[in-house]
Amino acid sequence: MRIILQFKVLTLVLFALPLSLLRGETVDNLVAEIDAVRAAYQADRQGFVTRMLELTDPEAKAFWPLYQAYRADMDKLGDELVKVVLEYADVYPEVPDKRAAQLLKQYTSLEKKLVTTRAGYLKRAGKKLPAAKVMRWAQLENRIDLALRLQLAGQVPVVPTRQGRP
Repeated sequence: MRIILQFKVLTLVLFALPLSLLRGETVDNLVAEIDAVRAAYQADRQGFVTRMLELTDPEAKAFWPLYQAYRADMDKLGDELVKVVLEYADVYPEVPDKRAAQLLKQYTSLEKKLVTTRAGYLKRAGKKLPAAKVMRWAQLENRIDLALRLQLAGQVPVVPTRQGRP
């Protein structure tokens, strides 16, 4: 239960950050805050996965190096997503169509990379762990990611229409 509470707190902090930029906070301060929250979030994520995955010693020995590589790749993609959010915040609320098209292209490219990266690591994990544990890992990661994405969706303002309404 404590882990779930920590995730909720970190989730709220992480996704309130883009709004602080929209209110005029400097990019340097925002990036520093994001870095701090992401570091804490990463530690909590691994602890959560450790407790919930219930690996045997041989499974853990095979899984954790793969997990570290997975998280490094996913964190790089997370960096790219933060960049897109910062670029969006830089032009919000006046988001020209050309810029919106560029941001949309970046976002959809990131979505494809996320799916491809996750699928590749799940396939590799299937060679090291029983299928049920790989599925459990996929579920755990998905639940954490969905909670974070839901918070993001609720905190990042929708692009206004030309009439000024979202």
